[in-house]
Amino acid sequence: MEHLDGRSFFDAFSSGAREVIDNQEGLNRINVYPVPDGDTGTNLAATLSHILGSTRVSDSAGDTLDSMSSAAIVGARGNSGAIFAQFLCGLSEGFGRGASVTLEHFARAVATARDRAYEALSAPHEGTILSTITGWARSLAEHVIKARTFHELFDRTLPDVERSVARTPEQLDVLKRSGVVDAGAQGFYHFVRGARDFLRTGRAPADRPAAAPVIDLEAPHDVPGSAEALTFRYCTEVLADIPGVEELRPALEALGDSLIVVHAGSRVRVHVHTDRPDEVVELLRAHGRVRQQKADDMREQYETVHHRRHPVALVTDSACDLPRAILDEHQVHVIPLRVLFGDIEYLDRVTLTPERFGTLQRTARPYPTTSQPPSADLRRTFAWLARHYESIIAVHTSGKLSGTFAASAREAARVTGRKITVVDSRGLSGSLGLVVLAAAEAIAAGRSHDEVVAGIEAALPRARILVSVLTLDYMVRGGRVSPLKGLLATLLNLKPIVSLDPEGRSLLFGKAFSVQANLSKILAMVTADHRAHPLRSWAVVHAGVPEAARAFADRVRAAVGSEPRYLMEISPVVSLNSGPGAIAVVTLGS
Repeated sequence: MEHLDGRSFFDAFSSGAREVIDNQEGLNRINVYPVPDGDTGTNLAATLSHILGSTRVSDSAGDTLDSMSSAAIVGARGNSGAIFAQFLCGLSEGFGRGASVTLEHFARAVATARDRAYEALSAPHEGTILSTITGWARSLAEHVIKARTFHELFDRTLPDVERSVARTPEQLDVLKRSGVVDAGAQGFYHFVRGARDFLRTGRAPADRPAAAPVIDLEAPHDVPGSAEALTFRYCTEVLADIPGVEELRPALEALGDSLIVVHAGSRVRVHVHTDRPDEVVELLRAHGRVRQQKADDMREQYETVHHRRHPVALVTDSACDLPRAILDEHQVHVIPLRVLFGDIEYLDRVTLTPERFGTLQRTARPYPTTSQPPSADLRRTFAWLARHYESIIAVHTSGKLSGTFAASAREAARVTGRKITVVDSRGLSGSLGLVVLAAAEAIAAGRSHDEVVAGIEAALPRARILVSVLTLDYMVRGGRVSPLKGLLATLLNLKPIVSLDPEGRSLLFGKAFSVQANLSKILAMVTADHRAHPLRSWAVVHAGVPEAARAFADRVRAAVGSEPRYLMEISPVVSLNSGPGAIAVVTLGS
């Protein structure tokens, strides 16, 4: 091939992408930079898979690559995925709108792509995928004069790509200490090698051997990594439409590190490591339209890869109100539900904090709604955990209140090779939290998978939530209570107590004419429950009223003679239906 049109270029790209996908586990094993969270291979594979599935292929090389670069911005995941996306955007810029690409044109376009990849990073480092792209660009410029075909050009330059990967430990101390090359650089080598295979044969061999690694990948599964690299907790990515996004770079830099800004026109993908993903989203929302959000917990990923404490993974969703410290202590994995304000979909408790939600809730029109996590997120979570745990238990919000349980069970069934049990808690908020905490403690005590599941099932009928709400208006808006009941409560100035029935549906009873009367009734019910069956544990949760909740917890403490397991503010997805000012006591009987 002396030139590439749109279809032959896409076929070569596909061959390179498939080699990366085939080798993603090896890349995960050597991932120590920029953080040792073991997902570079997964992220590169996800990025390339999205491009393969979303590109509109045509005869024109320029049009095909333009479609590929747009798909890359939408589907990029992780540090290396974002850099690769910007590389493709630069390549598209270098190609222009030509119908086909010559060898010389291709070499110049790769040089442009290299420059754009460096420009995307606020603090580019050598010894990464950037160095390998640079090595290839230089080699292409050197060999394009003598090469006659694309196959020959790739054949001549592949050894230089290999050598640039081998040099990465000399450029980054963390790689040298760990005895590995950079995972992103190795991934780029796989990509070029796979594309070369297509250019040599005109087809992508289905039975080709895996590419020989530059440095032995048969290392222990847990490559040495240091938690010191985890300066920030969340790998945050936001897709948005923002003209002039470069003007926001200083403000984004102030929120974290590892900033990469990938853009083509006004379509932007921002990647940053931060402790404040909510502020990243709000900054971008203030200057354009936010289309997509992602925030991976790198600390959780690091602990899973390097310091897994138990063979059984425990999963729940963000409607489970447990303090962050308890979740971290027991390595409980939380899948965020979604809260929708108009056309913006936030990640519950991650890109939308309870404090920010309180502000938006008072002013939003129309009223926000909730949704379950996308199936892809559930599937990705189970697949990730299956790589690191012997079995998985997921305990979710009541299936009568959310579709998360059903979706989770469906996606768990698609993951093979691991025992996975998905449980409908028939609970919500703190009542779900106490059940999950009991399960976590059983896992920590060395109980088997089946013993933990049996313990959960036994605990569910003994978990109770009693909520004092100021008004039923919010439950009416959220569809939890009929408009007629809400109207009657308003007309009579009733302050209802909300609970859940045995099936997990909303239940109203014990109406009073004041909040204090409501709390006194709740206290009486908790006391009666404790006398009949001593409480194993209890907690108080609230919607933006910490002092009132603390005072109520003091009353419960005096009545039952034990300390609460915790006191905390409920998640936005729960507060959306309870409304501000709600206070709840949650109990787990013995």
